[in-house]
This record gives sequence, structure tokens and C-alpha cells, in this order.
Amino acid sequence: MNYIYDILLNFNDIPYDIFEWNNDDKIFHIRKIPLVKLKTLDLSNLVNKKVKIDDEFLVKIFKRTELYNKKVIDYAFLATDGKMVIAFKVEHNKIKYSQLFLDEETEVIDFSSNLKVSDIKYQIICEKKIDYLQTRNQQYIKKFIYNQLKKINDIDKLNFLYLECFNKKSDNILKDIYYELDHNFENVYIKIYKVLKMTLIKR
Repeated sequence: MNYIYDILLNFNDIPYDIFEWNNDDKIFHIRKIPLVKLKTLDLSNLVNKKVKIDDEFLVKIFKRTELYNKKVIDYAFLATDGKMVIAFKVEHNKIKYSQLFLDEETEVIDFSSNLKVSDIKYQIICEKKIDYLQTRNQQYIKKFIYNQLKKINDIDKLNFLYLECFNKKSDNILKDIYYELDHNFENVYIKIYKVLKMTLIKR
């Protein structure tokens, strides 16, 4: 098995770009981690679709990822197609991902140039709805808005929210807000977010 040594990883539900890593993220300083080279289609499926990785492969990488604090990660590996590199951490059939720093990614790609392509068996469970055009902060705000809207049962608060954000009334407030978020996100999400935060402070 091939290994890569001394890299930093930040596992999340989405493989965020380095510039979107937050100060409070849990950063793993990896001493060594297994590396596999995959076909581009397989790497894309592993990142962009909900999958279940075959147990046979997971057994091969079990406790093979070591940290500098002498701890190990049960199931983790790097995968590359020779063009990009993504780190994977598998926990109870849930996969988290990390990108690498650019210089580390370049080194991995160079190292992988002489590797043979591996065949990881996996099952595609379903598609994942991920909008990579939205930044991490935008995704957080969108999730916050949807969660708060679900909690509002007071029609007066909904009326206030819609009037403040759109300067008009509506007979179907939630439907109209969801429509705006789906079709006009860039222009309305900050406004809705600020009004929701303001109503929370008033409580």
C-alpha cells in the first residue's frame, strides 16, 4: 500500500477549499495516510454522490492513518485521479471529505503519476444535492434560514419577516420565501438572514 506523509486535513460534509477553512475547524495533522489512484468517474462518484464503500477496501485501510499525536483514524485514505486529490474519512457509512493545501496536492499528484489505477468497489445510494457555487458561509446562512423558518408558527412574525424583506404582503409567505431562496438567492439571502437574526434577538 502506498502512503503520503505529513499533511493537514480538515474533514467536513463538503470538501471545502482551503480559503474556506474556519479557525474553529478540527484540523488533523496526519503523519501518514494511504493513497489510492482511481478513475476520474469513480473519484467523482465518491465525492458527489452518497455511496457505501465496500467492506473489503475498508478492511485494507483499517487504522492505517496515523496522526502526529499518536492517535489513529479507523478508516481514512487519499484518492486521486492524477488531476485532483481528495481525502476521505468513513464513519458508520458516513463519509467526510477534505481538500489539501495546494503544494501538498501537487506533491501527491506528482507521486501518483507512476501508480496503477485501483478499483474500489462501492454502491451508489443516491444523488447528493450540493451547490458548489455557494460559499461555505452562504451554505451556512441558507441552512440557518431554513431551520428558523421551520420553527416559526406565528403568522405575525412571518408577515413581519416578509414585509421587512420584500416590502410587500403575501398570501402564502413561506412558499414565496422558499421560491426567492431557490431562484433569487444572491439578492435575498443576506436580507432574510439579518431579519431572522433580529427577530431572534428580540425574543
